[in-house]
Amino acid sequence: MKLGGKRILIVDPDGEAARELAFLFMEEGYDVEMSDSISAMAERIRDAQFDCVIMDVDLPEMPGHKAVSIVKTIDPKIQVIMTAATNTVDLEAEVRKQDVFYYYIKSFDREELMAAVRDVFKKVGKIKEAKQMNEPPSILVIDDDVNFVAVMKSVLQSKGYHVDAAHNKAEALHKLEGLAPDLILLDIMMEKLTDGFDICYKLKHNPETKKIPVLAVSSIVAETGFKFSPATDGEYFEADDFLQKPVEPATLLGRIEKLLRG
Repeated sequence: MKLGGKRILIVDPDGEAARELAFLFMEEGYDVEMSDSISAMAERIRDAQFDCVIMDVDLPEMPGHKAVSIVKTIDPKIQVIMTAATNTVDLEAEVRKQDVFYYYIKSFDREELMAAVRDVFKKVGKIKEAKQMNEPPSILVIDDDVNFVAVMKSVLQSKGYHVDAAHNKAEALHKLEGLAPDLILLDIMMEKLTDGFDICYKLKHNPETKKIPVLAVSSIVAETGFKFSPATDGEYFEADDFLQKPVEPATLLGRIEKLLRG
């Protein structure tokens, strides 16, 4: 393993499958190691720095998705891609509860996995670049209420955040093609009642954007009676936190700081 290389650890008891993946990634210039168990994996990531762990759900000591917390405890910066030979609704629900970067089904095109790994290293590169340049955190405000956006810009910029804005779903998705904000402030009801839901779904099901914290700020409770909570309604609206409008600036800033700390 070369110092400073793009480092991947493949954790899979199926040695032949692991070797096939290892050769595939090595051909693309990655530094790759293999492990066949959770205990061996833990020992390696204690001894060496890896950027990405590709871990199968079918491991001898415990299901792989239950071992994500072990990886993150040893090194919180490692990005985990979970793999499975076959998928079920229950398994996918369990995997997506974990802090995983991407979930890949082995019967799918290998290019999907390759793209997810490339996105891991894009993310790692962006994080390192931002730290090196000491840039302030960036926030994208997505809301069709121009007055609310103006207030948010004033509040956030006063605290040193870099702020950009989008005023509808189409503009937001277009901006996200070229932006990598550290956090997104998202309205729910815009041109359509479901616009915020649609944007959040696209964010959380894209390997490159799924780790961006989303703070939903909306008057949906007052206007529809729908009481949203990430703890109980996360299956269909995967925002990381929710605030009801109108929101107190101090409360908003506190929630933002907590999400940015991870």
